[in-house]
Amino acid sequence: MMSHNMGLADRLLRTALGTVLVVVSWMFLDVVPGPLLSNFCLYFGLLNILSSLICWCFMYSLVGISSRKEQSNEE
Repeated sequence: MMSHNMGLADRLLRTALGTVLVVVSWMFLDVVPGPLLSNFCLYFGLLNILSSLICWCFMYSLVGISSRKEQSNEE
């Protein structure tokens, strides 16, 4: 089961970075010969946006780290 492992600052940074990469991928489409760089920017940007939306990072779970603050159960 996937548990959330990304904090708010991490999610905002990934969303901003992902958006910039998606926009840059369309700008590089005509500049760079071959689609390698533009496709990398597009897919890496979309992956960052997706991971920020679901609050889960594959690499964080693989390494066992989390940027999410632990919530206390005090009422």
